[in-house]
Amino acid sequence: MVPVRKPAGEEVQVTIASIQAERFDLCKPIGTELRGVQLSRLTSGEIQEVKDLVAERGVLFFRDQEMTLAEQVEVGRQLGELHTHPAASAPEGFPEVLVIHTDEKSRRTAGEGWHSDVSCDERPPALSMLRIETTPPVGGDTVFASMYTAYESLSEPFQQFLQQLSAVHSGAIYHDLYRGRTGDRQFPESVHPVVRTHPGSGKKALYVNSGFTRRIVGLSAQESSALLKLLFDHIAYLVKGQVRFHWEPNSVALWDNRCVQHHASWDYFPETRHGYRVTTLGERPFL
Repeated sequence: MVPVRKPAGEEVQVTIASIQAERFDLCKPIGTELRGVQLSRLTSGEIQEVKDLVAERGVLFFRDQEMTLAEQVEVGRQLGELHTHPAASAPEGFPEVLVIHTDEKSRRTAGEGWHSDVSCDERPPALSMLRIETTPPVGGDTVFASMYTAYESLSEPFQQFLQQLSAVHSGAIYHDLYRGRTGDRQFPESVHPVVRTHPGSGKKALYVNSGFTRRIVGLSAQESSALLKLLFDHIAYLVKGQVRFHWEPNSVALWDNRCVQHHASWDYFPETRHGYRVTTLGERPFL
């Protein structure tokens, strides 16, 4: 039995199976912090409980997660088959790891702009686990948005319309983001449903994002552009479906790309922010 703090501060007792932790839901639709948990010490059964919870809550937060890179990769493997980023420069010996680093020499920061990780893949990522080791004195937060809430807040006729549509997700953005590292490589382009069903929760989620989604299949260019702008604005401005996380050294965020988008705030230049991400391979999106 672990305490859950309601928004008003009232604590109630609930059971999260065998994980002994303090659970704090940060807002009603999305975001839960689990305190007193060391991810690298969880059993396979407890890892499954974490996966079930993140499918429900979208993103989980953990503090004071001191672990080596090898331990982080091992936690990732327990979460699922690991995904290799198509344009990443990985640390030696860890091809599945994406280095997240921004400093005074950076021209951009990873994750700036609303997106779902690598949605251009035929089988896009499921879970992403980011551990930040070095944080700036101020700033550097990440905002997460629930795509369950984004979908559910639309009118029923509009939901039905969107369920009929598919969209093209393109990886061409990597040519600009990783200039000089990608050469002449061809990056994925895939067609996914505009609304997808989460295989764990069974809930429907909006699945277009401004980072990778380029056009709606079957619509004219004008219609596609107008519809995508409407959906991108809906996601960006739906504050009731968002939660903001302030990083501390050795904090971990674990989010589900099938039902969540995120946006990293680069408001700390020229300070340094540094960490590592491992990501699991998901299934092909389906309605």
